[in-house]
Amino acid sequence: MTRVFITGSSDGIGQAAAKLLADQGHSVVLHARNADRAASTHQAVPKAEAVLVGDLRSISEIKKLAAEANSSGPFDAIIHNAGIGYGATSSRDITADKISAVFSVNTLAPYILTCLMDRPTSRLLYMSSDSHYGGDESLRNVTQSTSYGDSKLHDIMLANAFSRRWGDSVQVLSMHPGWVRTKMGGSMAPGGMGTPAKALAEWAVGNGKLASVPSGAFVTTSGPDSTHPGAGNVSKQEELLKICQEVSGVPVPE
Repeated sequence: MTRVFITGSSDGIGQAAAKLLADQGHSVVLHARNADRAASTHQAVPKAEAVLVGDLRSISEIKKLAAEANSSGPFDAIIHNAGIGYGATSSRDITADKISAVFSVNTLAPYILTCLMDRPTSRLLYMSSDSHYGGDESLRNVTQSTSYGDSKLHDIMLANAFSRRWGDSVQVLSMHPGWVRTKMGGSMAPGGMGTPAKALAEWAVGNGKLASVPSGAFVTTSGPDSTHPGAGNVSKQEELLKICQEVSGVPVPE
């Protein structure tokens, strides 16, 4: 049995992958933004071990979520799947912490969770997007940015930064799941959730094409792919970590 934690699993690809894993007998801990969504998530994935609640627009709630996840751990695999962007009415909001909601949910939350949660025993994945190719790695005014592409570039930068730190002890990937019919992808998307959900579920238990690619890779459901040139800029990766630390008060663990 593999133990997996998935953020943003109240719907979409995260929930679809969770269903596959739970039905296969694996232990899955899910995440929802509030209590109502947590209740509906548990109804959708009744075999889930638990659904943790935390609004990723709030730094204090992200920290609380990390503590609760540690109480539910340890985990073999962690999937930072939560994200907001296209079509989300809140994507241009400024949070109570005076940062953009997109930066908080898509960039800062996976940073804080990675730093505060116990390291997974085997695998860690940051959900990115091919929208990252249009992102800006300059990090100018980054905490106020409402750009989805910027935030998805940040996710790859985070994956690369932690992959460098952890070496071969944990396989760290970033992933473009494809343009699929989800709340974010929209009804006109050409693909369904089945393919990325299956790829995620296989990877989480150490199977499939993605389980053997090198740590630090950016992948699609088919395997490794190229990235925006800025994703590999080590100095910018370190600058992003420093910004996240300054905003959150959470240092990168040694």
